[in-house]
Amino acid sequence: MDLAARKYSFIQELATVDESLLEKLEKILKDNKKDWFNELSTEEQVEIEIGIKQADNNEFVNHETVMGKFAKWH
Repeated sequence: MDLAARKYSFIQELATVDESLLEKLEKILKDNKKDWFNELSTEEQVEIEIGIKQADNNEFVNHETVMGKFAKWH
């Protein structure tokens, strides 16, 4: 059975499970989801958090300004 057929069969089975089993399956799916942010090094996470704070405080140069400065090379 190919992957698509297995998924379809699984979805059909989900329609018949009780709430207890559904909760267990939801937990399995949630636990297996990886957050890419947690895969980054501490230094990378800190740099991203700094960038988000800067953007929140409007401490950035917008795209149009940057492109204007580099237009002479295009």
